[in-house]
Amino acid sequence: MKYTIPKDTYKKAKDWAKTLSASEAKERYKVIYPAETVRLPSPRSIDPHRWISTCHYEEAFVVSIPDGRLMTSHMYVITPDNKRLGDLELYDTGYEKMVLEEPDYYAGTVASLFWGWNFPKPKSRGTHTVFGHWFFDILPRIHLLEKSGITIDKYVLPKLTFPFQYESLKLLGIPFNKIIQVDQTDFHLKAKTLVVPAVPLMIGKCPPWASHYIADQMKNKRKIRKRKGYERIYITREDAEARHVVNEDEVLRYLQTKGFKKIVLTPMTTEEKIEVFASAKVIVAPFGSGSINVAFCDPGASLIELAPVSFVDNYFWKLCCHAGLDYYELLCKVEPQAHVGADNIIVDIGKLDIYLRLNGIVNA
Repeated sequence: MKYTIPKDTYKKAKDWAKTLSASEAKERYKVIYPAETVRLPSPRSIDPHRWISTCHYEEAFVVSIPDGRLMTSHMYVITPDNKRLGDLELYDTGYEKMVLEEPDYYAGTVASLFWGWNFPKPKSRGTHTVFGHWFFDILPRIHLLEKSGITIDKYVLPKLTFPFQYESLKLLGIPFNKIIQVDQTDFHLKAKTLVVPAVPLMIGKCPPWASHYIADQMKNKRKIRKRKGYERIYITREDAEARHVVNEDEVLRYLQTKGFKKIVLTPMTTEEKIEVFASAKVIVAPFGSGSINVAFCDPGASLIELAPVSFVDNYFWKLCCHAGLDYYELLCKVEPQAHVGADNIIVDIGKLDIYLRLNGIVNA
């Protein structure tokens, strides 16, 4: 039998649960964290604030689907009545006409940890290869599974290719022999019970519980070695594909007079990143995934984010608020690029100096 991607969807997993009897729905759809609306501290910036301080987070849940399926390398979640669950996927129209063979069947309980796009060929790339999405849209879902109390036999993820993926899974206690790695676009799996947790980005982007879980498991519950000389750090994007700082040499010359150390994150292990950020008191960084690591800072530290004026994202502001950091958004002119969010950044040194002096971040 051949299978095509279902066109029909439930907008939310909860909508599928509503088709079940009340007793079964309670068993199949578990609310781990109820919806909440919170007011977070505003950025401590002299630039105009570009978003409101009130944040709403939808309920975080875990859904258990009898005879549930995962289709394609993007791992669309399919219910027994052959419908997709819209709040557990990032749909790709390029996969619409794909035809799949019979699914591989697993008689146990299988959990999907993935959300987003997974393009396994010719080289694995997608949501899971972006450091920020991996740490805050994929890994925190483990926490929801743990809170659900459901015993998991296998976890499904894209093919693991980066050290940070292996290192973080090890720190969170996920056995590698329990991982099914998806490396084919025509992936098709059916499980006796398919378990899928909510996606942090889909329920409100950087909910507090996700940030606290990562910090607690990777830093707070472990003995971390503080590093002298890393109290003031600058995170370069010289190792990134886009969003470079045009006048970075000038920025570095200025920051070095204030005792800042330049940090290149890519060659570092996860353990090393945790130690460096746990030691930092002031971080200056262009907008990018590297700032995910501020989750490992001690409360009271400060992040000055060099933000492109052409692109708005409050992700790292939220992260700072959850971690007890002071957040400053320093708006920067840009050197336009073809792709949205990829513009290179031009830093006003005089403005950077003002920001460092705000509230006594740097007195010298």
